Amino acid sequence: MASPWASPEELRAHLRLTAIDEEQAAEKIAAAETVIRAELGQSIDAVAGAAVDLVGNGRRVINLPERPVTGVASVTIDGHAPLISTEYRWNRYGILTRLGGCWPLDAVVTVLCDHGYAAVPAPVKQVCLQVAGRAWVRPSTGLAAESLGDRSVTYDKERTGEALSDYELRILAPYGRGPESR
Repeated sequence: MASPWASPEELRAHLRLTAIDEEQAAEKIAAAETVIRAELGQSIDAVAGAAVDLVGNGRRVINLPERPVTGVASVTIDGHAPLISTEYRWNRYGILTRLGGCWPLDAVVTVLCDHGYAAVPAPVKQVCLQVAGRAWVRPSTGLAAESLGDRSVTYDKERTGEALSDYELRILAPYGRGPESR
């Protein structure tokens, strides 16, 4: 697993506290990372040798689901011999182009690639600290509903601070993917 995007010490400094429970802070940071990854549909962290199965769309271009793409080791169609590197082109934005033809419609296109950031981008880290900080400050106000018979508790992410604000969504937008690749 990749290392955390922020440390408990960085969360302590962000909140301007003199001390912080490091275990709880690490939990809040991990929860913030999960929220951000889910919103972006990206792992963000560097991953080497990921096998990605795509469906051929009958066009020249297929979008890989993660970005940035840092390398493509091989591309196969329906499990046949890998294409040679002159038969396709890729870029860091996850666009895989078939040269001299189209990706076969409904074929399984398997791509072995590397993707993600070696170091988490500063804006993503800042949003992570903001979300973890809100969750730290408002841990007990997340209760939206509670029942007594058969005990039922409902939490509201808006109240716990885990929901991303519109401002944070705009900051994170460049690190997400469009709907076509999700």
